[in-house]
Amino acid sequence: MAKIESIKQYEGNTLDTIFFRPMLTGKSAEQLGIRVLYNVPGTSTLHFWRGNGDVLQKYTTRGWNGGDPSEKFQKKIDLTKVKAEMAYAAEDYFSTVYELIAARPDVNLDDLSGTELEAAETDIFRASIAESIRATMWYGNQDRGEGSLGSFDGLLKKIMHDFSDTEGFHLEGYSKSDKSPEWAERLLKNLWENAPCELQALRSEGQLAYFVTTDVYNAYEECLDNVALEAAYLAKQTGRDGLYFRGIPVIDVQLNGYKNIVNDMPHSFAILTDRRNLALAVNTSDYPGTEVRMWYNPDEMENRQRAIFMAGCDYLLPELMSVGFGLPLITPKWTLEGDTFSFLAGISVADDSVRSLEISVYDSKGALVFDSEPMEIGDGVVSYESDGVSEVATVEYNITYNSNLFIPSCWQQ
Repeated sequence: MAKIESIKQYEGNTLDTIFFRPMLTGKSAEQLGIRVLYNVPGTSTLHFWRGNGDVLQKYTTRGWNGGDPSEKFQKKIDLTKVKAEMAYAAEDYFSTVYELIAARPDVNLDDLSGTELEAAETDIFRASIAESIRATMWYGNQDRGEGSLGSFDGLLKKIMHDFSDTEGFHLEGYSKSDKSPEWAERLLKNLWENAPCELQALRSEGQLAYFVTTDVYNAYEECLDNVALEAAYLAKQTGRDGLYFRGIPVIDVQLNGYKNIVNDMPHSFAILTDRRNLALAVNTSDYPGTEVRMWYNPDEMENRQRAIFMAGCDYLLPELMSVGFGLPLITPKWTLEGDTFSFLAGISVADDSVRSLEISVYDSKGALVFDSEPMEIGDGVVSYESDGVSEVATVEYNITYNSNLFIPSCWQQ
């Protein structure tokens, strides 16, 4: 047997119980770190209840005064109809499916059929859909073309669109140009200390979390490694199950693999919020045509997979958000021709938030060759030349901006 020709189609109850529900409930949903609304009856709506403060009254007379209803916040999550499709050469598909089940002793490898085959094929397609949903949940932008996380708008686009028009957000910019990893710890500290009081008050409920990119996560872990304690040394040797800042978990959103296709959003960010304030909604039951289909196409000698469903995400309250975006810097370029060192970089920000940029140049031994004077930025471009330089191994830059709050006009990196 060199190909898989059986046809599998999930609709109705089987689409729910076999394909999507294992992916969007239980531990799989917990790994996302936010609320997952799967097949919520009616319109997918994000709810957040707030208490009425002091509800006690003196018991002096009979009867009741009539209490006020609890304050409730709601926000409808706009769902977008999406589709997914994949194609494999028949031999490659057979090898991939075979690899998934070959290690099981209870499978007859001469007869790849039945539930074992169906489960293996389903796992392959389900894993691809789950990863696309996760990445689009953060970096999605419908203004992009197909194949670039453009099926529905993600959380970052909604935050960037709303914060300039909405009171309650705490947003700050940060630079990663420091020579030590302590910038990450300072970032987490600033997000907490400057967070709205409504967000800080929820700390005792155990639902707060930092959602950070890998560069922030790694730099913060390096800070912990540098602590002069035996526990820190052991953790550096054996690794850590997870990172925490003042008891609040730090979650790596793992988006490094999408930097090349996302140029309109920050590649470095950190968000402190309540997990219940963010939600991903997936619906497979409220409209006709939803299905998952897998079949073999003999004309092309390939196995194909297709799925149709609805998905969307959103946040509820801006006062439950404290956000840090990495300062957008177009990748710096430097050259050394003869004894002339040249540096070129571009920064895209608005409101004259960036004041200046300094350059530090080091040789192969780590010795400082020279420090530039603070350079003003004109038209978003910085250029610098210096003569008398014989060797350049490392170039570092330090950005100074006028305030912690800045509005990005176009994120580029």
